[in-house]
Amino acid sequence: MQNSPETVGLVLGMLPPGCTDSAQLDCVDRAAYLHDLFLASDTTVAMLTDVPNSGPSNAPIPFASALDTQQITGSLVRGGASRLLVENVIAPNVGPIQSTLDEMSNAVESGPPAAFKVYTAWSPDGQGFSLTDPTIGLPTVQHAQDLGVKVFVAHKGLPLVNFEPSFNHPDDIVALSRMFPEMNFVVYHAAWDPSHVEGPYDPSATVGIDTLLAALDRHDVPVNSNVWADLGTTWRQLLTQPDQAAHALGKLLNRLGQQRVMWGTDAIWYGSPQAQIMALRAFQITAQFQDMFKYPELTSEVKAGIFGLNAAKLFGVDPVATRCALTMDPLSAHIDEASDLRRVGAIPTAWSPHGPTTRRQVLSWLASPTTTWTPT
Repeated sequence: MQNSPETVGLVLGMLPPGCTDSAQLDCVDRAAYLHDLFLASDTTVAMLTDVPNSGPSNAPIPFASALDTQQITGSLVRGGASRLLVENVIAPNVGPIQSTLDEMSNAVESGPPAAFKVYTAWSPDGQGFSLTDPTIGLPTVQHAQDLGVKVFVAHKGLPLVNFEPSFNHPDDIVALSRMFPEMNFVVYHAAWDPSHVEGPYDPSATVGIDTLLAALDRHDVPVNSNVWADLGTTWRQLLTQPDQAAHALGKLLNRLGQQRVMWGTDAIWYGSPQAQIMALRAFQITAQFQDMFKYPELTSEVKAGIFGLNAAKLFGVDPVATRCALTMDPLSAHIDEASDLRRVGAIPTAWSPHGPTTRRQVLSWLASPTTTWTPT
């Protein structure tokens, strides 16, 4: 992390306000992750990913450490089912492209990862890249396909530190879906941007979810094709704004397809995702919006797809066998005990959010990391 102080500042700005550990990142270590995900929420299977980085020297969670977390989590379950999938974050625009391709090959040999993930708008010096660039993007995606990793993820929208805005739009990853029909492409955050108010679809919009929908139209991508959207942070920020939430979910479900919208929480940054889960369980798109904008009803079947069945299909997880295998694992067995400990204040409550909780706070956090980091 010594090579990326801006990323450290970004991470530290998301820590719980009461975090007083001498090593501050201990507040979001493996123990906190396992507690927040599996003991303090109804989550059964999770995807472990990372913030922008160019490799082990500046990654908060180097891929090898992610595999260690996967192994530790796996040791807590029975029946051969895993609670944790991992992604490998790569930065093909940093250093020689061959180094990235070699890193991908090594990841598959040691992992393999469930997906490769890129931040096309990011680099340490703020220089982004396009996934359709024939010298950087296309070789990377081709190598992923050659290695047998058929899921490729890109962060789009939600601008972070050292982002070049011109490469933060989703057109390139949507274009790839036509070039690599046997692969699947996931748009993290669904291109949502906190500076944009979500409303009815506007094809002329330059930021926000509408840019994803416009790209799908521009490249003639059919419904329920090989482009997927994740709701990480998007739902968390919109759940208190029901009109925007209805437009966001309605537009995505209509255009991508009801089988291509996936749950996401960015949970370790925000604490337990249980509040997000309960909010979506209760949320409905009004009959008025369904009539005016032709949005679908959020039936139990639609929500079940969003919550996990869609992702299970994408990543080859058998939801029935997995849930049965996890029923009596040690983590499941200790959910009640963890609840009792939270009740008496021995461990943090699941209802104490981490990081910024309002749109204004999110914009402030994105604009300027609040913590200065000094290497020791």
